[in-house]
Amino acid sequence: MRFQRRVLPWAVAAGLLLCGCHPGVLAAQQPPRDVPAPVLRVTTRLVLVDAVVTDKQGRHVEELTPADLTLLEDGKPQRIASFDLAQPGLAATRPRPAVPPLPPDIYTNRAEYRAAREPLTVILLDALNTPVQDQAYARTQMLRYLDTQLQPSQQVAVYTLGQSLRLLQDFTDNPQLLKAAVQSFTPEKSFQQFIEDVDRRLPAGPRGNVTREGDPRPESRQLFDRLRDFYSEQARVALKARVGITLSAFQIIARSLAGYPGRKDLIWVSASFPLSTTKQIIKYGDTPSDPNYRSVEDSFEGDLQKTSSLLTDAQVAVYPVDARGLVGSVLTDASSPGTDELGLGKLGADYGAAVTDSNSKLLASQASMEQLASDTGGRVFMNRNDVDNAVALSIADSASYYVLSYYPEDKGWDGKFRKIQLKVNRPGLVVRHRQGYFAANPSQWDKQGKDIKNAELMSAMQSESPSATLVIFDVRVVPPAIAGRMQVPVDLLVDPRTLAPEDTGGGSRRYRVEFHVVAYTSEGKVATSKDAAIEAPLTPEKFTAVQQQGFPLRTQIELPPGRYRIRVGVRDLRTGFIGTVDVPLALEKK
Repeated sequence: MRFQRRVLPWAVAAGLLLCGCHPGVLAAQQPPRDVPAPVLRVTTRLVLVDAVVTDKQGRHVEELTPADLTLLEDGKPQRIASFDLAQPGLAATRPRPAVPPLPPDIYTNRAEYRAAREPLTVILLDALNTPVQDQAYARTQMLRYLDTQLQPSQQVAVYTLGQSLRLLQDFTDNPQLLKAAVQSFTPEKSFQQFIEDVDRRLPAGPRGNVTREGDPRPESRQLFDRLRDFYSEQARVALKARVGITLSAFQIIARSLAGYPGRKDLIWVSASFPLSTTKQIIKYGDTPSDPNYRSVEDSFEGDLQKTSSLLTDAQVAVYPVDARGLVGSVLTDASSPGTDELGLGKLGADYGAAVTDSNSKLLASQASMEQLASDTGGRVFMNRNDVDNAVALSIADSASYYVLSYYPEDKGWDGKFRKIQLKVNRPGLVVRHRQGYFAANPSQWDKQGKDIKNAELMSAMQSESPSATLVIFDVRVVPPAIAGRMQVPVDLLVDPRTLAPEDTGGGSRRYRVEFHVVAYTSEGKVATSKDAAIEAPLTPEKFTAVQQQGFPLRTQIELPPGRYRIRVGVRDLRTGFIGTVDVPLALEKK
């Protein structure tokens, strides 16, 4: 799938804005009133901070005032602009006005049409990073949680992560639907884990000056070294791919949840990945007996921190739950070789060294869980067999929290990470909140590399990706009259509060937006696609009209009869924010 933007002339854009097709196109659907506009999050840099405050017994503390708190950014005091106590658990029990049904042929990514109410929880069953036997155990524990501890008002969505992220069940409080989703999760061993296990199981082979009786000859030693180095490098590549897929999945989830108000919990059931890894690689000199050892180190801390920032911008707190349960030495589990360099059982010092290495890898994998939880204001649960209770505790943790906001005193948006500290002037209280953010200027997004921007768009437009909600819009797709090939009109109305126009002076604004339409067949293949970009300079009068009525877009695609799923995407070219909507479409034959 390739995206090539076709830039619409402004005459076409002006026609869209001035013709009678804009609000009426979507049956006078008004922009949602309860969707936070991006101006609150990024354009003017109002920073949101969710804070869970508990006492020594783990009970929520709910009587604090702004006077009880000190907010610091990079060690400098900040003025709190707003302060509220959120109790989504209590709010969920109160009656809410019914959401009016959408008119025929209209679809949307507005939050109120996907989830009935807060609190919202996403459960991510991670097959990519978790041994098969632990996946089966985690599934059993999740079913137990749904049977015994799911609260009646709790809205839960279930995802699974393999080579890609897949939605098993969208938000619902129906335990039967959730149980069916978890039961459909089939434990599987990822290709990356297979490669890493081969590297781990392969006998190390003798290296250097070896005198042990029965050791191979020098030429055999060289063969061992080169074979092991090959698999070591393959394992390194596999690990980097595993980490990349995982962080990409978190970013997709962040884009999907960003349009929902309030704090969201992401419960990550996984064995995780190491924050860094070091591989010993051998490069031979002029002779086979002249090995040159070197270490290659990969660190994922920076990428993890950037992903954490995206999650916290979307008010998502991550609660990692170690799917391995109570873990001692990983050397004694079924996947550990426990052999020496000749494939024999490890004894004495060799066994001790192997235990040390295995435990180091265990601690490295748990470190990424701890960092992700700390960065996003969540909690980590590990070394416990009651995974079901860990999930229940994760959800209960967000039953009460404070929402603070502030305008940073430092107005220099240099893209660097800024550390946030929130202190309580009462002793004995524990505060958990996001650890910081990257002070990037969102209006500079378009200066990013083309590869990065294309990767983000490709990810958002994939058929299995959940709908992105950073840009909110309605879309109407009406099946045309029956024909051999049909021209299908696609009309959009974008909530202007989720776009960031450029101020061109005198009250005028300029929007820069691209939109994409991809039609997938029932087999998941691309039937056709359409891509376009638009630049819309608006006078103050037209800008006011857009703010009141919405920002309209229009295109059409040509399709033969059949059943399709149309994915429509809109991206703000100033901030990079993306929204997507799925539309089922059936075109009948003559």
